This record gives sequence, structure tokens and C-alpha cells, in this order.
Amino acid sequence: MTDPARMAQARTLAGWIAVIAEDRGLDERGVAAATGLDIEDVRAVLSGTVFMMPVSTLDRALRRLEGRPH
Repeated sequence: MTDPARMAQARTLAGWIAVIAEDRGLDERGVAAATGLDIEDVRAVLSGTVFMMPVSTLDRALRRLEGRPH
């Protein structure tokens, strides 16, 4: 993912996931369980290192975390 707009979108989605996780007191395992991401992807999301993750994966994870249909 080298397109600056896609990178910004990925970082924004990861940021929202991190904010919601912090608000709910979720640790890495809690985020993984709620989003369906594996633990390494969760670590990447929580650290903001998501340049290799597809935006669709992050969007789906955020929707799951929010309890919205995907």
C-alpha cells in the first residue's frame, strides 16, 4: 500500500480501533477476540504500523469491534 490516501485511511481506521479498545479496557487478546484479527495484526494496529494491512481488513475489524454488520 503506497498510495498516501490509502495509508492515511489505514492509519485512521487503526486509530479508531485503538481508541475504542482503550475506552473499553481491552488488551491485545481482547481486541483480537472482538475483531477477528490475529495477535500480530492487533499489535500492528495498536502501534499504528498498518502500512501493509489492507484497508478492507481494518474496516471489517472496526465494524466487528463496534458491533456493526460487516
